[in-house]
Amino acid sequence: MKKLLITIFLLFAAGTMNAQHRRIDSLIAKVNALADEHKATGLLRQIFAMPHGDFELLKSEKQNLVKAEASKNVLEQLLALHLIDLLEFKMGDLPGALNAGLKGIRVSKESRNEGYLPAFLQLEGLVYALTGDDQKSLAYLRQAVAVATTARDTLLSVDILSNIETAYAKLKKPDSALYYARRELRLLTNYSKPDRREFESNVLGDMGEAMNSANQPDSSLKYSREALAIEKAKNHGINPELLNVMANSFLKKGQPDSAVIFGVESYKLLSQTKRWDLLINACAALSKAYEGRDDKKSLYYLKALIAASDSSRLNINSARFQLLIDRDQQYDQDLRADREKLEARVRLYLVVGAALVLMIIGLILWRNYKQQKLNNHLLNEQKEEVAAQRDNLSNTLEKLRSTQSQLIQSEKMASLGELTAGIAHEIQNPLNFVNNFSEVNREMIDELKEELKGGNVDEALAIAEDIRQNEEKINHHGKRADFIVKGMLEHSRTNTGQKLLTDMNVLCDEFLKLSYHGLRAKDKSFNAEMITHFDPKLPKVNVSQQDMGRVMLNLFNNAFYAVNQKAKTAQVDYKPEVSVSTSTENGQVIIKVKDNGIGIPDAIKEKIMQPFFTTKPTGEGTGLGLSLTYDMVVKGHGGSITLDSKDGGGAEFTVSFPLNN
Repeated sequence: MKKLLITIFLLFAAGTMNAQHRRIDSLIAKVNALADEHKATGLLRQIFAMPHGDFELLKSEKQNLVKAEASKNVLEQLLALHLIDLLEFKMGDLPGALNAGLKGIRVSKESRNEGYLPAFLQLEGLVYALTGDDQKSLAYLRQAVAVATTARDTLLSVDILSNIETAYAKLKKPDSALYYARRELRLLTNYSKPDRREFESNVLGDMGEAMNSANQPDSSLKYSREALAIEKAKNHGINPELLNVMANSFLKKGQPDSAVIFGVESYKLLSQTKRWDLLINACAALSKAYEGRDDKKSLYYLKALIAASDSSRLNINSARFQLLIDRDQQYDQDLRADREKLEARVRLYLVVGAALVLMIIGLILWRNYKQQKLNNHLLNEQKEEVAAQRDNLSNTLEKLRSTQSQLIQSEKMASLGELTAGIAHEIQNPLNFVNNFSEVNREMIDELKEELKGGNVDEALAIAEDIRQNEEKINHHGKRADFIVKGMLEHSRTNTGQKLLTDMNVLCDEFLKLSYHGLRAKDKSFNAEMITHFDPKLPKVNVSQQDMGRVMLNLFNNAFYAVNQKAKTAQVDYKPEVSVSTSTENGQVIIKVKDNGIGIPDAIKEKIMQPFFTTKPTGEGTGLGLSLTYDMVVKGHGGSITLDSKDGGGAEFTVSFPLNN
């Protein structure tokens, strides 16, 4: 409701300034539609509907103002001042309008209720415009449009911008007039609600006025004719100020006859409404149009101009008006004084606050200094303690390194012991073959001699062939024994890191058997089935034979240990099995070692490759086997080792490394 009241008032005020009385009928219709919603709406209806009741209404509203002030009802005060301001302006009592408006501005600002503030500011600007104080007028109008813009009231902003444009056109500042006229047009173009139609002709008329001020009569007439067509379509009467603009544009185009047509029509309308301020412009245009063509009429309108000017000045009570202006200025001075006092108080508070802050900072710095001094003393003591601890840690670290080396050597020797036990069994087989075939050959050589003595050459040749075959077998088993011995030496020798082309099928097979016989050497009752699935097309790869032998031996030892442990508690039908397979996949050598032993619980899967972690009883394992295995595969050969196991369900280790290692 409040927004509607302000809009209606501003429409009326702008119409008064620009003599746009055509709006009044449409405004009455809008107010009548809301007659029962608010007392103010009824009063506004009376203002427009009762042409001779202004004095009675003014008296009534002044009484309402007294009551509102007594009850300290701010909204009622602002409403009463709003209506008094409007009535005084309508009746031509500019000092009265100025007084009501100034009071309304003060109440609005002091109560921080800015609903009516743009209305008061705009009307004050119009009052000062009528008195000829254009600078003061523009100051109020700029404040009004700033408040309206903040409130996002588009139509209110358009209406106030219209007043500012007219003021700049009157001051003969065409650039400023055009700027504000275009700003009006832009705002209205972006506003899509139906109530924009009330403003279309006024905005177009302002564009025409600004173009005329900028000495662009053709553009001025274009916008003015569009505005005039809208005015006629609404049938609300013609805006005489628009006719004035058109008359002046025709004069600038050198078409005095057309200027006379529009000037006379404007003169008649303004004479009827006694708008002396606008009548001056109409008389000036007509006097100039008749100049040199009809001197008698030119002189007539010149006299009418002087009379309108005198009538305009008579509407202003100079002494009272000056008193109100002085009061307004005094109010501004009081506000500035209060602001200066407030600023001085704020500065004092800032100085005191800054002093307190500096004092607090000083105390904090002093406290920090004392604390820092204490901290430095404690730090020196801690440094001494740290130095002593560092020496102790160095000694401890050296001992740990020595212990680690010993443990690694112990692990190496442990695996060497298991390997040796397996080798002892493995080497026995080829040695038995060598011994047996050597003994057979001795006997066959004796037979060969006898046959040669008897002249049985064919028989002698057959015996010689048998001896040769036996020698091949002796040589084969001798080489096998040699390979086993070399493997044992390689396993025990310090690692040089040298990589050689190696057949992983042969290496896995040899160390599988050595590991099995090593466990058999410790426990004669142990038996397990060894299953191999070797890829016959597996190419030789560059590996450190010593490291990879240890990797396979550790995996095989763990697998045989797992199935042996399960065999001690499993059912009679349990058959221990350890299998090894080789293959290639995506440029990788894949070696899988699988057993059906006790498995590895999920809780410790992440730990089994950590140094010194073991699942074996104390004395049976160092916890370095899988840790070293991991390092040899991952760091030594750029591969990976993974585990797939279930508690009680066996385990499968997968070793992979690149073919082009």
